[in-house]
Amino acid sequence: MAALVDALGNHLPDLAILVVTALAFALFGGAVAWLSHRFWFRRWPQHGAFDDKLADTAHTSLLGLSAFVLALMITNGLSSLARTDTNVGQEGMSVHRLARELDALGPAAGAAKAKLAAYVQDVSGDEWRRLAAAPSTLSPLAQADLDTLWTDLRELQKNLPSSDPVRGDLTHYAERIETLRQTRLADSTSNIPGIFWLILVVFVAATSFLAGREAPKRFGMQVNMIHMAAIGLAVGLVIILDNPFRGQTSIDPAIIRNALGP
Repeated sequence: MAALVDALGNHLPDLAILVVTALAFALFGGAVAWLSHRFWFRRWPQHGAFDDKLADTAHTSLLGLSAFVLALMITNGLSSLARTDTNVGQEGMSVHRLARELDALGPAAGAAKAKLAAYVQDVSGDEWRRLAAAPSTLSPLAQADLDTLWTDLRELQKNLPSSDPVRGDLTHYAERIETLRQTRLADSTSNIPGIFWLILVVFVAATSFLAGREAPKRFGMQVNMIHMAAIGLAVGLVIILDNPFRGQTSIDPAIIRNALGP
C-alpha cells in the first residue's frame, strides 16, 4: 500500500491524484457492497429489528473510525507541511545572511560567494527533485558545493583578526545551512506508518461490506459509491500532503532560489 502511495505521489499531479483516489475508492466500495450481498448477506434474507439496529450501529461506528484515521493523517500532513515551510524559510534566511557577510568582505570573498550561489542553484534544482521522489535523497552536487564553501570560508577566516565577530558569524550561518539541509531530508520522508494505510483500507472495506446488507438498488449503490468517493478524495489529500517537496501543494524551491536576492 505504501509503495502504491509513493507511486501516485511521484508520477501524478495533485488533481490527477484526487481523481484517481476518488474513482478507486468509489469502485472499490461499490464492488465490495455488491459482492457482500451476492455471496454473503443474501443467505439471510430474514432478520429481526435488533439485527438491523446492530448492523446500523456497526456501520456508523466503522464510518466514524474511518473518519478518525483520516483526520489523524490529514492533521499530520498539514503540521508536517507547516513545519517544513518554517525550516526552509529559516534556511533561506541563513543563506541570505551568509551572503550579506560575504559581500561585506569584498572581492576576497568572491570564491565563497560564487560557491554559495552554486549551492543555492543545485538545492533549488537537483536536490528538490531528489527530495520529491521516493526514496528521497540529498543532492551530491549540493553536498560538493557545501564542502567547497566550507574550505573557502576557512581560508577567509585565516585572514580575519581573531577578535573580528565576522569569523564566528561565517561559521554560524554555514552550520545553520548544513543543519537545516539535513532537516529537509527528514521532512521529506513520510512519517505516516504503513499500518495506518492498512487500517484505513480495512475500515473502508468493512463499511462497504455492511452496505451490502440489503439487495443493492441503483440509488443505494450510487449513494454508497459517492460516499466512498468522498473518502477517496480525503485519501488523495493525504497523499498530496505526504511529501512537502512535490512542488504543487507543497514548498516552493523559490524560497531558497531567491535567498541571494535579484
